[in-house]
Formats: sequence, structure tokens, C-alpha cells
Amino acid sequence: MNKFSLDKGRVNQKIKTRTRILNAAKELMSQNKKISLEDVAERANVGRATIYRYFPKIELLFAEASLDIHSVPAEELFEKVKDQPLKEQILYVQDYYNKLAQDHEVVFRRYLSTALTESIGSNHKIRGARRVHAMKLILESHKSELSEKDKKNLENASTILMGIESLIVSKDVCGLSNKETNATLNWAIEMILKGMRTD
Repeated sequence: MNKFSLDKGRVNQKIKTRTRILNAAKELMSQNKKISLEDVAERANVGRATIYRYFPKIELLFAEASLDIHSVPAEELFEKVKDQPLKEQILYVQDYYNKLAQDHEVVFRRYLSTALTESIGSNHKIRGARRVHAMKLILESHKSELSEKDKKNLENASTILMGIESLIVSKDVCGLSNKETNATLNWAIEMILKGMRTD
């Protein structure tokens, strides 16, 4: 088994573990009682060290679980667009994450504040990376058309051009409306793809 296969297997396992933890947290949160990280670890059937590796504080887990309630899994997004050309796939995912951030902007801003505070001095990756996972699924389906370097660059650039961070910059820094934000971010993706001479 090559290193790429091992790395891919580790990533998939991490995604499954994180999903299990989030699902356990959502179940416990629905009971409207005080819960701890240890309660969630027990419900998710993971060790205490594991849950602290993913979510060092209960506030971060609550914030992420609150967002997860509103989010469609990356696999479902990919299923909806898997037969479309690359450009339409990326624009669909971008529009989905932009609308999600706009519809739940206050929750996303609170989550981002919590995650940024926690990330200072942390050795662990704090955020869930839903957008990255969606882009990986899309670009993997086009691996025969793209070099590894182009795939990685397109994955990163597309992720940067969608979601709460780009919404904050476009609204707070550039003074754009939601409609103007969406049009500008769509344009940026289209220009990247045009520069790569791909649809």
C-alpha cells in the first residue's frame, strides 16, 4: 500500500470519527441537559484523549454541532452534482456554502470566533473542513483531467472563495451585499477555471 492510500485512509477515518463525535453531541444536546466532553466521548464510543484531540473545549464542540445540524454532508452534495461538468460542480458547492453562511450568519460568526480563539496556541486542526471534503470529492472525480498540483491548488482556491470567511471579507471589508458577494465569488471561480482552460 502506497503513502497516498495510507494518507487517504487516515483522512477518511478522521472524518468518520469526527462525524461520530458530532452526531453524539447533537443527540445529547437534543436532551436539553448539561453535558461534558466525557459524556459525548462515551456516547460516541471514543476515548477521552480522542475527543480532546478533535474538540479541546465543549464550547467548540457545541458551536460545531450547531452548524452541523444545518449542513448537508459533502457526500450528499457530490451526489447531486456528480454527473455535471467541473465548473457547474464547483459553482453549485460554492453557492451552497455561501447560502448556508448567509442563512446562518450569526451562528457561523460565533463559531468562527470560538474556533479562532481556540486555535491560538493549539497544535491541533480545530475546524471541520466541510468545504475541503466536498472539493476533494469533486476533484477526485476529475483526476484524469487535472495534474496533482492543479487539483490541490483548485481545492484550496475554491475553498477560500466560499463560506463564512469570504462572506465576512466581502461584507465587512468590501461593503458588498449578499447578492454582490455571490456574483463576485462566482466570477472568481469562473476566472480561475478559464485560466486553467477547463470547464
